[in-house]
Parts: sequence; C-alpha cells; structure tokens
Amino acid sequence: MDRRLFDNEFKDIYLNEDPYGQPVFCYRTGMTVYEEIFDKNRLVSAGWNTAGTPLNVLEGMPFRLDYDAFAAPWSFDVEAGGETLSYDWKYIGFEKRTETLENGAGVLHGVVTLENMRQPLTVEVHTVLSGSAVFTRYLTLCNRSDAPMKISRLAPMCGGLEQFHDWAHFVDGESGKERLYRLGYMENANGCAEGLFRWHPMVSGGMHIAGRWRSERHRFPMFMIRNVPLGKIWFAQMAYSGGFLFSFDLDADASPNGISDRGDRYRAGLSFRMEADGPAPLLVLDPGETFTSPEICIGCVQGDLDDAVNMMHKHTRRAVFTFPETPDQIATVGAGIGPERAMTPEAIFHTIRTAAAVGAESCIVDAGWNCPAGKEGSDWGGRVGDWTPDPGKHADKFAAIRLKCEENGLRFGLWMECERMGAGTPVAEAHPDWYQQRYLNGCRTELIDLTNPEALAWVRSEVARVITEYGVGLFRIDYNVGAAGMLCKRDHNGQTENIWLRYYRAVYDMFASLRRQFPQVVFENCAGGGGRADLGMVKQFTHTWVSDYQIPPRSLAITNGMTMVLPPERVDRLVSGMNGHLRASLDFTVRSTLMAKPTTNTYNPLGSATDPQALAFVRHSFDLYKSFIRPYLTDGYIYHHTPELYENNPRGRGIIERASVDGTKGVIGVFNLADISPDDPAVTVYPRGLDASKTFTVTYDNTGASATVEGWRLVNEGVRVYLPASLTSELLIFEAKEEA
Repeated sequence: MDRRLFDNEFKDIYLNEDPYGQPVFCYRTGMTVYEEIFDKNRLVSAGWNTAGTPLNVLEGMPFRLDYDAFAAPWSFDVEAGGETLSYDWKYIGFEKRTETLENGAGVLHGVVTLENMRQPLTVEVHTVLSGSAVFTRYLTLCNRSDAPMKISRLAPMCGGLEQFHDWAHFVDGESGKERLYRLGYMENANGCAEGLFRWHPMVSGGMHIAGRWRSERHRFPMFMIRNVPLGKIWFAQMAYSGGFLFSFDLDADASPNGISDRGDRYRAGLSFRMEADGPAPLLVLDPGETFTSPEICIGCVQGDLDDAVNMMHKHTRRAVFTFPETPDQIATVGAGIGPERAMTPEAIFHTIRTAAAVGAESCIVDAGWNCPAGKEGSDWGGRVGDWTPDPGKHADKFAAIRLKCEENGLRFGLWMECERMGAGTPVAEAHPDWYQQRYLNGCRTELIDLTNPEALAWVRSEVARVITEYGVGLFRIDYNVGAAGMLCKRDHNGQTENIWLRYYRAVYDMFASLRRQFPQVVFENCAGGGGRADLGMVKQFTHTWVSDYQIPPRSLAITNGMTMVLPPERVDRLVSGMNGHLRASLDFTVRSTLMAKPTTNTYNPLGSATDPQALAFVRHSFDLYKSFIRPYLTDGYIYHHTPELYENNPRGRGIIERASVDGTKGVIGVFNLADISPDDPAVTVYPRGLDASKTFTVTYDNTGASATVEGWRLVNEGVRVYLPASLTSELLIFEAKEEA
C-alpha cells in the first residue's frame, strides 16, 4: 500500500439520499469508505470502497450493494421481546459531531437514531472515525416502555460485505470458488495457545468463529477476510470480554442454466455478523434504561496482512488506548516473582537485584504474597479476596521491599485477583450472596457479582486501598476462570439475565475509574495469560499479559499472533520464567520478547552463583530495546514475515520486523523454530519497513559485525542470515546514516 495513502487521515461523514429519497450515510476514514442506507424501514449495509471514493461519486449511477439479494442485509441486529427487530424501524434523525478524546486525539462521531415500530425500543447507531482505515461502531439501546424488555440477541454490526460478479473469470472456473476468499483467525481457543493465526478457505454455506462460551476463552475476538483474486482485506475486532460469535455466509454457487438463470451465473455474495453470545436473554432492560453495546473496530484496506495490522494498531493507539500516559509508564521492562518458588523477602530481594542487573524498570510480587512461606504455590487460589500481607513474611507491609525497589530504580508492583473470593476468606463468609450463580443447578463460582453495587464498591475500594496502603506503582490483575466457570446468570427484577454484558460494563467502568484515580500507576492486565486480552478489557490498562506459555517454539508463535491484534507495546512477553528455559538458546528467548514488551525473571536460584556473561547479554538486549526500539515504539510499524505460525510446536522459521515510521530505524528478529533441516542453514530476509533511499548501517547482533549498505539493495536483494540449528536466533539492526 502506498505510504502516502496509508498515512492519509482524512475523515468525513456525508449524509445524502439515494434515488428514491432514502437517507444514505457515507463514512470516509483514511482511504476506507463504508456506506449504509435506511431503506424499507431497515438500516442496511450498502458497500465498501478502498479507494477513498463515495459510492455515488457518479451521482446518477451509484455503485452500491444489491442489498436485497442478501437474506440478512441489515447493518445491526437486535432481538427483543421474543421477536427479531431487523425490520420495522422508523428513522428519527442523524447527528454529526467532532470530539476530542482524553489523549488529545480528534475524532468524528456520527449517530443515527431509530425507533422500532413493533417494540418500544430506541437504538442509536454510533460510528466513530479516527482518520485511519478503521472505525469504531457500537449501539445504545433505550427501553421506552414501562415494562422490562428482554434482549435475546445483540449484533452491533453485520450485513453484506461484497458482491463479487463474474468471479469465475478470476479463478479456474467454477471449481475455483473455494479460492475466492480466505478467513483468518486465531485457530486455537485454549489457554497457552493464544495467537496461533491461520488462514482458512471460505466455503459456501456458512462458517463461524466463537469464544468464551461455544469454545474456550483464550481465542482473541478478531477475524480477517481476504478477497484473494482482488487483494482486499476486511479486518475486525470485538472489544468485549464475554461470549462472542462471528458468522460468515458466502453464496458462491453458480446459478443453473435454464429458466432460473439470472443472467449472472457467477455472482458471489459475502456477508458477516458480529454478536455478543450466550444464553438468552443477554440483557433485561428496565423501563427507561439505556445500555451501550460492546464496540466493534472494523476496517478495510487494499493491501496485505500487515497493512491491515498496522492500520488497526494506528486506530487503537489513537481511538481505543485513550488514557494519557507518561513516558515512564509506556512499554517499561518488567520483572517479577511468582508462586513457582518460595516468595520470601530474601527471594524477592534476589529477584530485585537480578531485575536491576539486566535493566528492568519494575518488579512485581505476584500471586501468593498473602500466603505463608512455602504455601504460595498451593494456597494462593483459596486466599483470593483476603488482601492482607502474610504477617510472617511482610509484617512491614512491604516497606523493605519497596525501599529495595526504589534503591534499584524499580517500580514496586503487586498482584490481585480482585474479582474472586475464596470460600474460606472473611469476605466470603460475610457475603455469600455476592457470588455469581452458574446456570448449572444454581451452582456458584468464586467470581464476585460486580453487577451488585455493594460488591462492586467493595472490590473497587480494596483495589484502591492496596494501591495506596502498600505503595504500589504497578498494579496487576488476574482472572483464573475457565469458560464454563464464566457462564453465569443473575436475577434481575425477578427475571433471569445472562450476566456478561452488565458484568463487563461494570468491570470496564471500575478500572477506568481506578486508572483516573491513580494516573501515575502502571495498570497491567492478565487473565490466566490471555483469557481477556480483547480491546474492551485492555483499553482500561497500560498493557496486558497475552499468554502463560513461554516455552519455544510456541512462545514465538504466540508473540507473532498477538502482535497482529494488539500494538506490540501493549503485549507482555516473558523470558526466564514459566519454564521458558526448558528449550532454546538464551538469545532466542530474550530476543523474542523484544518483538513485543519484555518482562524478565531471575536466571539462577537464591544462593547459587550468577552468570555475569549471561546477565550482560540480557542487559545488552534490554538496553537495545530501551534505547533503539522504544523511541519509535508507540507509532512504529510491525511486519510479520511469517504470519501463519499455528502449530502447537511450529516448525521452520519465524521472522518479525519492527521499524520506525520514517523508515530510518528497524530491527528484524530471525528465529529458527523446530525441525530446521541441516540442508537449509540460511535464509534471505527482505526488510519491509526501511526507506530505500537511505544508506544504512546493518549490524548482526550475534557477532557485532556491521556493514554499510544502500537501502535499495537491502530492500531488493535482502540480508542473508546463517542459522543452521533449531531454536536459535539472529537480530538484525538497521540504522540510517546521517546525510552529509
């Protein structure tokens, strides 16, 4: 994609009419155009354009979707009161406004207001344009009646994406219909397998992706769709931590010859649907109540996968991660100690010393700080909800540990799993009614019902107390619940309601409030690894844990995939902990964290000798991250040379590149994965993010050898990397020479 067009930040909302006088809403952001029409009492999807041109640029001949050819053309969907509300809407009005977000970014916000003529429900359709090729879409629902209203289905966005005419001319006849489109998503939904991205052929008849109810909770709520012959990519994420369901319908079957021939035998129609998922009703709206749906971030580009990735990063950096952040909060190098060892003060001091030696900037005391010595690994799960330090270890309420952190230039961090309470804790004994109730025979979980205002207030006050009383500079949450344990219900004014929509609205608002109360604190998200790494959750935090799996080669595949959906400065990856030392060279495990946000642990047990040369290498790598990568981190580009690393233990090579916006600096990590053949000892890497007009100093980090090379040669001829063994790595460093 031409960089001038990629950087285009034009945004506009153009309200016009179709030839029959129906209102048409044209959303233009960057080079992406998306249109909707209010027609026959429905708001329907009218088409996409990646050339920046409104679909009625020829006013007398608008080229829009034949939306009535789709079975479900509407651009959002709600079921309420036991019936679909896809039809029978009344157009009330439209508003366009300019807004400034907390981070100072300017956005354009459009609101279409509709009233349903069958149920007393008002819907506002919100579209927020940031100037990238991505926009944000969400709904607000208002119950206008004097009785409760059950919402059974809620799809903030759906409808037709494209009609591909004469597709048989672009592939090998009718047999090529399964090569028209490819659907990309995170294939594995299980824990410790986050980010394993793979493309799949789209087939006629329908496909779907689900998570957190129909499958486990670690699948990231995203998808990409590529039109293979024509090079267009749609890409989307749902900012929601509850159950989700994405459905896709491709009708590419050729119409038969004869009486039913429509004249266009090879017309493919592609539609989609993104919805909150779970047992109905998803929501029971009180009389007069207004509720805001989860957000959808969706875009479309004419380009490759990394054009889509970097465009989504551009949008989320500007319009999702909107809390103001200071330089010392962004992409800091972390460290910590967890329940895999006895978390005595002496062991913590050892971790602090090691963290300082390798250049870390924070040190967190993880799960188990409220357990007796030696019981951290076994008791921490049962003590959630009792947030007082174990007096045998921390009678001084971490004063000595905080001081040791300060002496070593580190933030002091502390962990909480604040949404759970163990059965034997004082709060659980005092408030058994605070537990969430499962659907199974009224069984309860250890989750606290944060839709209960009293319980919510207690949890929030405990987090604030821990931060204030213990002097916390970095706060980490956790959430160790499987998909089955997440599925809970609540009684809402005598009616059963799925808890997810209200629960996560409460969670998001609570952490947003805490973030504003403690603007100097770094907030870190975790959920048994990447169980809640979606934009809805992560936008309330400075960064997020994306997996608890750190063992190569899968650890590199996780980093590869999760930096496709989240900006790399938001993605925590770990070296030297969680058994990451069991496979691969030290350089492999350290460098893989540089492709995201590095976090470290200790490199030897308490009482043993340290290896100064090993620590010096880690320090060198983290210094490179801080001095060379981090300065262009928050607006830089990332390129996934090997995007499909989807096996549990991927083979071959993984290659990730990070580059500055101006193309004057960059690094490329080359990682040999499993099963490298001795007959294939080298690979040529072609940089994607460098300015070909510059001259670069190119450094091989393994040897420190450097050479001066013209940019056009790097881009066109590549750089040869010799790595003959599996689970080894090289880091290429590129820096443009100053012009004379």
